[in-house]
Amino acid sequence: MMQPDTLELAEHDVSWLAIRQPAVIRLLERELAAPDAFAAGIELACRVLGGRTPLGDLRLDHHALSAGMAAVRGGRCDRAMVRSIRDQIEELPIVLTPGEQDAVATVIAGVIWAVLDASVRDLDELVA
Repeated sequence: MMQPDTLELAEHDVSWLAIRQPAVIRLLERELAAPDAFAAGIELACRVLGGRTPLGDLRLDHHALSAGMAAVRGGRCDRAMVRSIRDQIEELPIVLTPGEQDAVATVIAGVIWAVLDASVRDLDELVA
């Protein structure tokens, strides 16, 4: 069972994600219909986007997320990153079917791709 302050931190992260990244929430809802898969997606998305060091003013929209999902589904995803996501899924205190694990890994990889793509674009704008 989670400690009260851990639970409060988790609730804060989910609230932050819902407010700052509504497109991510919609993506998770669309792609992860099973309740446990959705919960796993929320947890991992919070780790990627929120957590203790949120990604500043970065806002992902549905275009960025669609591009990220297309890149991942097109096989342009680093295998080490996918292994890391799968390891994190395995560590969660829920049991997912192999299909649900695949769906969660795909969505989180798509979110990470979108973050990296947006970060590179921002960096290019600073340099130019």
